[in-house]
Amino acid sequence: MSSEAEAPKPMANRATRLTILCRGATQANQQSRFTSADALLPKEQTRLKALASDLRPFDTVLHAPERPASETAAAFSVKTSVCPPLRDIAYGAWDNRTVAEVAQHWPEDLERWSADPASAPHGGESFAAAQARAVDWLEAYRATGGNTLAVTHAIIVKLLFLHVVGTPLTSIWRIDVAPLGMLSLGSDGSRWALRGFGTAGRTGLSAGD
Repeated sequence: MSSEAEAPKPMANRATRLTILCRGATQANQQSRFTSADALLPKEQTRLKALASDLRPFDTVLHAPERPASETAAAFSVKTSVCPPLRDIAYGAWDNRTVAEVAQHWPEDLERWSADPASAPHGGESFAAAQARAVDWLEAYRATGGNTLAVTHAIIVKLLFLHVVGTPLTSIWRIDVAPLGMLSLGSDGSRWALRGFGTAGRTGLSAGD
């Protein structure tokens, strides 16, 4: 069951631990298609069950509004909350098209989009705009306290990682985030610190360590 997330209430003298999880794979991932509306692939339920059993329970589970994020979050809690700032980028005219189709019909726009994080030739949202609204949420959350899981999309995970480590947006193409990849952060209330980045199976990330 999902509800919309309320504004976080700071908890004095309690560390904040935040695991930002890329939602599971969909058919769009297999087809390199610009959309976040597809359901999870059936095999992802098995992977999610294993991952949920490996991680310590979360105090709070948030997720982006889209279906695959909601389905991913449901593996970790029966009570989840929608977090609109974690939504996927809006791809405008490219929505539901494959990268190959975009390259065929709008090659110059695709090149500009790849080179300039502030551009949005598809008429949707730029990387810069998406990072700004996701970072606003992240920074407001750093003194919340407790152990939170936030399920979102690969692009948003990348944008938040670049913010935390202080790397320019032009580096976004040097990062790969696979379905169920994680960004693990900790905060003492004043700043975020990177605790881990990768996948649980490869790096041993644990949401409560």
